[in-house]
Amino acid sequence: MALRDALRHLAVASERSPRALMQWTPPQQAFYLDPAPRKSFRAGNQIGKSYGGLRWLIDLALGIHPHQFRPPPLECWIVCTSWSQSVAIMAKFRGLVDVASVDEKASSNWSGRNGYGKDNPAVLFHNGSVVRFRTSRQGPQALQGSTVHCALLDEPSTLEIYREVDRRLMRTGGLLGMTFTPANADCRWIRELTEAGIFSETHADLTVENLTPIGSSEPFQLLTGRRMDQAWIDEQWANTPAAFADVVLSGAWEGKPLGAFFKTFDRGKHARSGLKLSPAKGPIRICLGVDHAAAGREYGQAAVLCQVQQWVDSEGALKEAINVVDECVAVGSATSEEFGRHIASMLRRHGLVWRDLWRAYGDIPAASRIAYKSNAELARSIARTFGMHVNNMRPRIDGAKEGRGAAGLLDTGCRYIYAGFANDLINVHPRCKLLIEALESWDITDPKYELKDCVDALRYALKDFVLPFHAQTNVSVRIG
Repeated sequence: MALRDALRHLAVASERSPRALMQWTPPQQAFYLDPAPRKSFRAGNQIGKSYGGLRWLIDLALGIHPHQFRPPPLECWIVCTSWSQSVAIMAKFRGLVDVASVDEKASSNWSGRNGYGKDNPAVLFHNGSVVRFRTSRQGPQALQGSTVHCALLDEPSTLEIYREVDRRLMRTGGLLGMTFTPANADCRWIRELTEAGIFSETHADLTVENLTPIGSSEPFQLLTGRRMDQAWIDEQWANTPAAFADVVLSGAWEGKPLGAFFKTFDRGKHARSGLKLSPAKGPIRICLGVDHAAAGREYGQAAVLCQVQQWVDSEGALKEAINVVDECVAVGSATSEEFGRHIASMLRRHGLVWRDLWRAYGDIPAASRIAYKSNAELARSIARTFGMHVNNMRPRIDGAKEGRGAAGLLDTGCRYIYAGFANDLINVHPRCKLLIEALESWDITDPKYELKDCVDALRYALKDFVLPFHAQTNVSVRIG
């Protein structure tokens, strides 16, 4: 009974003031207490940057920050790169804010699916402060005309967005914070401002100390329950491509150009014939990935067919065994009609029809002087080949670069494939000659590499498994 009452009390207290019960790491605390008017929190992926930034902004809005520069009410902005990313930040904000301090009737309606929505999402506090969620994809013009007291840029924006937000803070002498990993964007301007002393910086390397809450002897743990200790850190370095390990793990300004990217791929180990997944171990999902570049290069269009089987390992983590069974490659100038027939032939030689696929993902539309290629055009071609109406195609060919998390699909997908070979979880059938050649020689820094479309098609085929992989390093924050 005493335990029950204590848990009820903790539940009420955590809802009333969740930040007061949070355990904060040394870098999160350093950023929070940094009094600089322009400051940044630079670190690798998923080690608490956003939580640290949101804590700072919420306490300023409530007027309880130890370095409160002026009393509420304050106009506060949280600027994200896209609406889909904004929804994830809204959820973190919702989990950190004191429920009693929010005027729910005056605020935007909350939804677990859509956050606070797209229509000028805002949270109003009883003290008059307001927090608005903005996106940098609206462009700098959409940010003009406002006067702001506090702004948090979550993930790197462009110099134009920073400049516009900075001007919004001029009249109030307001504060600006940025939390980011120097990936998926040009961060040279941030580095220049930091080295010039305009930004005060908190940089958190991937160490046990930086993953251990202040006052605790144990580091945070993953959602699976595994501790983020030195053994886990060593595993991250082993499973992350060296080309950008420094960036995504330690928040370094830039990665290392190291030539061939997939150094964990070994033709002798990972290109075997005769490998079959056993249905007795779980369902086998057949996935298709398609890349259709506008370039007229010899291998400009590629499709990759995979079998994927999931299971739970001894630590409770969900893993995938992947068998890449075939590839289909066409010249970049081929029409969608021609390429669709090639894909249908590839399926038929494995005794498959379209409805046998579990998922299919394709690239964004590509246009050249002689052809227009898109998922819709390709779907119509495949439907005609199989003698069905395109509206009856199941699954649809969805956009690989659409949806939540898709913006980071390149880096995350390459890391996923790299780790898959490192742990012997991916096999590529020897008939996939061009894909094997690409895996042995692809340089991620070369945008004109002739076989890059084969690698892209493999990433697209595995999208549904790649994006959960992106979340595997999330920190599970324990209360108390």
